[in-house]
Amino acid sequence: MKLKIAELRKGKGISQQELADVLGISFQAISKWETNVSLPDITMLPKIAEYFDVSVDELLGLKPLKDELYIPSETGTKDYWSERLEYIKRSRSSFWNVDYMQFLIEKVWGINKPINVLDCGCGYGFLGDLLLPILPRGSTYTGIDFSEKLIKYGKEYFETKEMPIELICDDVINHISSKRYDFVISQAVLRHLNNPLQFLSKMISFANKGGIIVCIEVNREFENGGLYIEGMDYGFLCEQPGFRTMWKNELETQGRDYSIGMKVPDMMKQLGLKNIDIRMNDKVSYVSPDSDGYLQKVSDFIEAKGFNMQRTLEDNNIDHFMNHGMDRKKAEAYCIRHNKISSFIDSNPNNLTYTHLYGLLISYGIK
Repeated sequence: MKLKIAELRKGKGISQQELADVLGISFQAISKWETNVSLPDITMLPKIAEYFDVSVDELLGLKPLKDELYIPSETGTKDYWSERLEYIKRSRSSFWNVDYMQFLIEKVWGINKPINVLDCGCGYGFLGDLLLPILPRGSTYTGIDFSEKLIKYGKEYFETKEMPIELICDDVINHISSKRYDFVISQAVLRHLNNPLQFLSKMISFANKGGIIVCIEVNREFENGGLYIEGMDYGFLCEQPGFRTMWKNELETQGRDYSIGMKVPDMMKQLGLKNIDIRMNDKVSYVSPDSDGYLQKVSDFIEAKGFNMQRTLEDNNIDHFMNHGMDRKKAEAYCIRHNKISSFIDSNPNNLTYTHLYGLLISYGIK
């Protein structure tokens, strides 16, 4: 619990002495409350809450302050992704069955001649590595990403591979190109943006008339229900304490939409695409000690899901969730849940069996 007296007092523009005069106590008592040395008498809480026009729960830090300044998520920023190279490498390893992508290319999209591909928000170029070996010979891949670090790694990664790949470091929204592409794609990008419609519109602008636009996105409701670990309760693993409230708040406050996977087809329709449809990726990972590459798969899974670390109940950890709409009880419940999963995995490093589903939704349409 963290009293919000200091924040409320500073927001009101009064000194500790002025607040002490209002409450009829010493300013030293106020100082002790603000540094968590002591707590106000329980009978004084309603008076303090009334003075600041907040609830007692808000005063005690059990609920977010209604007028607290929202701190936007940074997952749509260059700096954030520049430090997430390892996460991207680990998580993308379990995104696709190659044969399903080949099915999409040949049977769903009917691609039977060389095409020029543009990947918007490409990271280090994962999709280039996936697509080019199964596209018709003569196809090319261009990736754009705003992270210098990811692009640098991608260029080094593809340097020894004889593939027609070009990686460009630029912000997709600001990128200017006279070239038009037959196939424009993004993967797990729109979910992190404050204005996904603007990004999709820019993607469409890069396509030839008749070009295919593809957006691959996760729906968090699917993702949160997509994990079973042998030896743990599935209902416990699927719990989402406070997340719906947080997602709603992020959407209304920031424009960041964790249900974007379900909404992309409507966005495509709004922007004038034709023949719009949607598929679900068939990739489900089942991993047990008998699986080929077991240790690497488990290591990738742990890194990608953040189960290699404990979430502390310190205020600076809880404050982020509360700032985004959770109450303290649910924020703490989420951290405790995460820590129990992490501890279970840590205690079974060589004997872990799990089933994991991202539930990627693949929306596409024709310009």
